[in-house]
Amino acid sequence: MSARLHEGLREYNDVNAVMDLVLFEDAMKHVCKVCRIIASDQGHALLVGVGGSGKQSLTRLSSFICAYTCVGIVISSTYGMNDLKADL
Repeated sequence: MSARLHEGLREYNDVNAVMDLVLFEDAMKHVCKVCRIIASDQGHALLVGVGGSGKQSLTRLSSFICAYTCVGIVISSTYGMNDLKADL
């Protein structure tokens, strides 16, 4: 699993801005969990944790491995319900 994830990270870094990730055992488990969730029908998850813990980076890697595109919602002070509906 480690070799496959490091290969996926290398391919991601070839195509996108470089992410210097350390894929320790727990990080690899999280990537596998996110891949399993987003690959399932209507799969969705809420990732909760302290800032800087790698949630966004591991999610970007997981979506790349599953051949999905990440889309981020940018919230501002004028962001409203109509904006959310348009983003979704």
